[in-house]
Amino acid sequence: MITELLLAICTAVFLCLSYRYAVGRPSGFPPGPPRIPLFGSYLFMLMINFKYLHKAALTLSRWYKSDIIGLYVGPFPAVVVHNAEGVREVLNNKVFDGRPQIFVGAMRDPGPEIRGIFFQDGPLWKEQRRFILRYLRDFGFGRRFDQLELVIQEQLTDMLDLIRNGPKYQHEHEMVKPKGYRVLLPLLFNPFAVNCHFHIVYNECQSREEMGRLLKLCQMGMQFQRNADDYGRLLSQMPWIRHFWPGWSGYNTLHEANLFVHKFFSDFVDRHLDSYEEGVERNFVDVYIAEMRRSPGYGFNRDQFIMGLVDFSFPAFTAIGVQLSLLVQYLMLYPDVLRRMQSEIDEVVGCGRLPTLEDRKNLPFTEATVREGLRIETLVPSDVPHKALEDTELMGYKIPKDTIVVPSLYAFHSDDRVWKDPEQFRPERFLDAEGKLSLKLDVSLPFGAGKRLCAGETFARNMLFLMTATMCQHFDFVLAPNDRLPDLSQNLGGLIISPPDFWVQLQDRH
Repeated sequence: MITELLLAICTAVFLCLSYRYAVGRPSGFPPGPPRIPLFGSYLFMLMINFKYLHKAALTLSRWYKSDIIGLYVGPFPAVVVHNAEGVREVLNNKVFDGRPQIFVGAMRDPGPEIRGIFFQDGPLWKEQRRFILRYLRDFGFGRRFDQLELVIQEQLTDMLDLIRNGPKYQHEHEMVKPKGYRVLLPLLFNPFAVNCHFHIVYNECQSREEMGRLLKLCQMGMQFQRNADDYGRLLSQMPWIRHFWPGWSGYNTLHEANLFVHKFFSDFVDRHLDSYEEGVERNFVDVYIAEMRRSPGYGFNRDQFIMGLVDFSFPAFTAIGVQLSLLVQYLMLYPDVLRRMQSEIDEVVGCGRLPTLEDRKNLPFTEATVREGLRIETLVPSDVPHKALEDTELMGYKIPKDTIVVPSLYAFHSDDRVWKDPEQFRPERFLDAEGKLSLKLDVSLPFGAGKRLCAGETFARNMLFLMTATMCQHFDFVLAPNDRLPDLSQNLGGLIISPPDFWVQLQDRH
């Protein structure tokens, strides 16, 4: 009898503690789903929408009838914000400028510390970001720069030649079929975009013959982007899982990508260290090396420089090509938009030269189409996660220090309280009554905002405009036999949204 009574008491205590653990949350924390040991609320999100976790979070937000929800990502408390006011507050309030120290971020660096820019905060992040942006601007990053525009024109000319005449070198067969005009997206765009970025960093471009390793860099970058996710995968919640299930957990795939990317940039830095001459600044790399010599230490050293370059270059060898490929999908689905763009480009630019940034002000519909593509397919739907640096409040709720804070850019860009018809691909939403581009009408935040604003926004917008205008000036996107129109539901989740690799048939317009 006593044994049965003790068993009953123990069972009751266990159930009570389990219930309190499952539904317990800090005082004043936003409403949200329960948690279970090890996984937190992550499994519930996977059950709701395994493919797109940002949509799972939005579903939970609607379930709890709250624009902000609180949950647990493994052992870490997190809040996710789903309205314009909250998203802007997270992005612009320095209290939320921290970065959570998640394993998927740490595993990019073979060392014991988290270095670079993306996953850093505090004095090191501020110092490195300020220095890199300050001196990269001198070489054309983040501003109009005539020499850079000439390089971009050269890269676009090479890309057009590859499309029309087919591959000359073995690695080009991965991007274009032998007879030309049939191209693999997003792979085709990325090496030409990153070549332009590398011109800024070290004042050189890889020739088409030398582009094989650059192509591999783009592929490994995409491998990382597609196999990470908004909330760090199970690897960030249970890093030990990699020792038992390295394949199933995604560790092997991510580790392979990280090793290649890190080796690429470490070789790059070492070449410049070996050839560096005191007092001679050939490029931004030399400027950084000079600062390393003047101020050696934790902030300015080889390992930090490698990861800083990785972070500043990553969008160039992955994101630009992906965003442009997403836009191509919409142009194939909305041919009237493509024809209107082409008519505008024909009238302003003609066919005797390539579009330039000077043409931009006279191509408002083309620019509006690029902006609509950035809105409707938010590349980084949950932004890179933020962290509360102190106890604070957000939208009337208490947010403890070190809480992960996720501003859902996807929810903001698809909110019918902000956009009248957010599900429609409608570039003219950014044009005024006279058909001119109105920046007042574009309240989208595809690159984030505040101190964590993507440093490459200007470069990315310039590249997207020029590459889009050039492709639409020269080609129609047509369906070859056995081709089908893009199915947007098949686009891949991950750290970014991306289309699966797909072949597109092009046809000369002139």
